[in-house]
Amino acid sequence: MDSRDPRTEHVDDEFKKLISNIARAFGRTAQIKGRRATHSYGTVAKGVLKVLDTLDIPQHQTFSAGKQYPVLLRHANIKGFRDDAILDGRGATVRILAGDAQAPLSDLNLDEGIVDILMSTGRSFILAEALSFARWAAGPMKSRAAMLQEFPKIAPIFHEIIRDPDSYTQLHYYSETTYSFTSLDQQSFFLRYRLVNRQNPSADTGWLKPEEVKLPLDYLPRVASDTRPETYLQDDFRQQVRSTGVSYLLQIQLQPVSDDAAVNETAKDCTIPWEEEDHPFHDVAVLDLDSILPDELAEALEFNPYNAPPELSLILAKTARETASVNHLRSVVYQISANMRKYQTPSSSLVDWGSGHQPSLHEQYPYGTGKTPSFDNTKPLPARVKPKPRYWANFGLKLIPNQQLDPALPELGITGALDLMGTSVVSYMPPNLTRNRLDKFSDDFFVERRLNGFNPGKLNRVTGHAWQYQVCYDCSRHQVEPAGLLPSKITARFHFCGQYLHPHSIQFTLNGQTETQQPGDENWEWSKRLFRCAEFVFQEAQSHLGRTHMNLDQYAMAYYRNVVNNPIHLLLEPHLEGLLSINKLGANLISGPTGFIPEASSLTPEGVDDVLRDEISHLSYHWTPHRQALPDRVLNNHYDPAAIAMWNLLTQYVREFFEDHQAGIEEYWSEIQAMSHDLVTHSILKPELGTLAVQNNADLQQLCVYVIFLSSFFHSWVNNKQYEDGGDVSYSTIGIWDTHHPEYNPEHVAKREEQQVKLLWTLSHVRYNPIMDVGPTALKNLLWQQRQHIEPGIPLANLMMSTNI
Repeated sequence: MDSRDPRTEHVDDEFKKLISNIARAFGRTAQIKGRRATHSYGTVAKGVLKVLDTLDIPQHQTFSAGKQYPVLLRHANIKGFRDDAILDGRGATVRILAGDAQAPLSDLNLDEGIVDILMSTGRSFILAEALSFARWAAGPMKSRAAMLQEFPKIAPIFHEIIRDPDSYTQLHYYSETTYSFTSLDQQSFFLRYRLVNRQNPSADTGWLKPEEVKLPLDYLPRVASDTRPETYLQDDFRQQVRSTGVSYLLQIQLQPVSDDAAVNETAKDCTIPWEEEDHPFHDVAVLDLDSILPDELAEALEFNPYNAPPELSLILAKTARETASVNHLRSVVYQISANMRKYQTPSSSLVDWGSGHQPSLHEQYPYGTGKTPSFDNTKPLPARVKPKPRYWANFGLKLIPNQQLDPALPELGITGALDLMGTSVVSYMPPNLTRNRLDKFSDDFFVERRLNGFNPGKLNRVTGHAWQYQVCYDCSRHQVEPAGLLPSKITARFHFCGQYLHPHSIQFTLNGQTETQQPGDENWEWSKRLFRCAEFVFQEAQSHLGRTHMNLDQYAMAYYRNVVNNPIHLLLEPHLEGLLSINKLGANLISGPTGFIPEASSLTPEGVDDVLRDEISHLSYHWTPHRQALPDRVLNNHYDPAAIAMWNLLTQYVREFFEDHQAGIEEYWSEIQAMSHDLVTHSILKPELGTLAVQNNADLQQLCVYVIFLSSFFHSWVNNKQYEDGGDVSYSTIGIWDTHHPEYNPEHVAKREEQQVKLLWTLSHVRYNPIMDVGPTALKNLLWQQRQHIEPGIPLANLMMSTNI
């Protein structure tokens, strides 16, 4: 246990052991359920807390007359049953937030409140100290029955707690346990809370007859004749908040701290209610609730009685026999349960798990501060996502130059290959597609590469022109280096005839001048080269780096930070292998200040970042390849049929997986909610394009199909085909340069072209984890069945499991 935490710093050994035992038990319950160990299913409403203008309590920092705060309130059933018709205690948890009371939800930090006030039905708790409560919580029914005789208070207290209401809003909620209240003039009081319906303060409904409470069972199963929906209380609360709003009155009781320790101990005894005649309830604040928090935000919240300022603090105990020990224990149990349900990782900060310190998943996978939601590359990779030795071996076999194994053997294998090639790297590199094509500069080949080359899916149907399709690249917002030639806008146009596309014209704006070239014109070949260069820039920044690597990073981060036990880890994790590692490496190799794109192209590093951010801001997992497929049947269009076939088979593959694992997916749905929360919180998706929230089973299936499609098929296409076009600098380079510009440097350009060929060779030829080799049998079978639609575009053998290069 962490001696630095006030809850454990001065705790005796007996209490430490008890805290560890109970926290482990509740933590494992949370891990198994994938939800809170108690109060598992709830609804959170948002609104405003207004401290009354006139108060009859000592002046106070938080409860200062007229103050307003944003506030959250969560209703749930105490033992955590999904079914509201199971008769149970009912809970209300209030979180007073910092910030402007009228601020929109997006401007509030929901995770850090000023104070959490945990309340439930019943004025009292069943047992006075942690030692006896631990016996009840961990004991079998026989032991509990014996405790009913030992502690006769338990039965009448449960009679107050267990309720059968028609609405959460028609109940009284009590803190039951005692807190500290310190006034502005430093007077010390004991404090208890109550929450009542503002319009009907006396309403405290749902009482059962004493004989109906069947102790030692601390809840009542649904009555067979009860036909109310499982979520009737949740539904009613949501409907009231959304239609008319719900208004509560927060009240407090105060009792001065005494010089007599015995009196103070009695005041802290949670089994003894404070009589109103002696300690009246003071009206403190009104809570007006007017909206329901989205589930993906609500489920991630952690409430804890320890979350409080000094002037409203939790009272700590030193032993398990003190009356303050129940709330003390509860604060630790809630924290451990939250860690286990959210991160599925034991926390050793408060409990001795016998495993040493293990940081939470959020600590292991921190977000960076860059322009896109991704792993913080200044931090070390967790062991879970580090490359395997087999990957490094595969990578090294295709890397040029490779490190020498032995300086005395420069010609051993590919060791020393760069030295052997000398300065003629480009000419010594293996041939690519265009070097083997005698017609590489023909118009037909130009069309074919727009359909099936390394930057697919860019053709758009247009009407009202002499051409029917076009590909347009807008570079006007991107910074370009001196001497670099990149049109501010360039459009290649194609007309459709006889089930084929034919080039119509290319229009571009360069150095402020716009011109249009058609086949046969003097500058037609130059126009095509200018287009291929612009396309190369956008292939690397948009399709390859943006749509696959950096786009998938946000899904991988949300996944790794939250998903451990949900069965979708069996489905997704093989398709995420190597992603965070290669993205960390590529941050400098590809897109950083010295990366390939800014170094070899005319874009500046800032320009590359702008392209990436703009691309990712338009990408959502709700996309499908059907949206961009050509509406006309073009006979030599191989990408669209392959993409649609792949999408359809993945849809079947994912659907069948969900059918086989539905129970587990539902059991650990809290992990999906937490993953959704991370996606939404860190997303840069344009608001008009929707949200990345995963709200239901259909959303999760769509997300899985999308991630697997991009990780395997789309990345394999745009990555593995790079050398086909870019391995021949006479055909296509990522940068074109003005040879008359004073800053033009031919040696620098030659070095950039050398870098282009070497890098694209490595990127295109690292074939780690081919699906048809290591993929699941079900996926391999579906691919084989659809090979006639896929293989004209890309061989099945070239489809990799994940974006690992």
